[in-house]
Amino acid sequence: MKLLDAVVITGAGRGLGKAVAKKTASLGVPVLCISRSGNAESTCLEIQQSGGQAESLVLDLADVTAAEDEVGRWISQKSYQRIGLVLCAAVTGDAGGIADGDLENWLEVYRVNVLGNLAVVKALLPRMREARFGRVVTFAGGGAAYAYPLFSGYALSKTAMVRATENLHEELKGLGDFLSVCVAPGAMETDMLAKVRAAGAEVRTTVSLEEPVEFVTTFLQTQECAFSGRFVHVRDAWREWMQKTPMPEEQWLLRRIAK
Repeated sequence: MKLLDAVVITGAGRGLGKAVAKKTASLGVPVLCISRSGNAESTCLEIQQSGGQAESLVLDLADVTAAEDEVGRWISQKSYQRIGLVLCAAVTGDAGGIADGDLENWLEVYRVNVLGNLAVVKALLPRMREARFGRVVTFAGGGAAYAYPLFSGYALSKTAMVRATENLHEELKGLGDFLSVCVAPGAMETDMLAKVRAAGAEVRTTVSLEEPVEFVTTFLQTQECAFSGRFVHVRDAWREWMQKTPMPEEQWLLRRIAK
């Protein structure tokens, strides 16, 4: 993965974020592990003990001002130019639909899943723009792909991340070598999935952890990508479009219209 100088990963303390951090570091790229608990430090230590390069920041992304400031201070002390960013941090919040959901809890979910992750983007964008380079991966699973009434707050936040990714792509278009993608990773056997199952929610597509990790690491390394700015499921035929252009305008968007 020589294309990148470093990769910043939120939610790196466990689950998908941790797996992405370890795989990326094993490919020879320094990583910054971010989580709201000391698990980020544990991931960092595991990587270092395996011979990889890693640092950690323990940040509560719900405090968006602190998150942007801390990541901004970190990058100001580095000479990295070609940066990748993987936004895995997410919380499900309490179970509940629109009729019985706790809106204050939903607000906390939104602050972490959307605003907290975007605070990290904002902190790194000045360097990315200066270098005219960036790779950004976000995540939006079943909550964005179909109705998810038992966890409506989570579903709304994930749908917002799809549109945020589309907007980021448009904002950076023509300004350099920028690629972004929002991935539906499928349901993986994580603590979050156990909580979803316990609430009785439907789980449609199960995947191994290796599938989304492979997608992310492949995307971070690619020189070209026809689906930048799109909403891609890990089981879509994404390899066919990694280099191919142009892609149909209506394919793999949040708003999918059948013609």
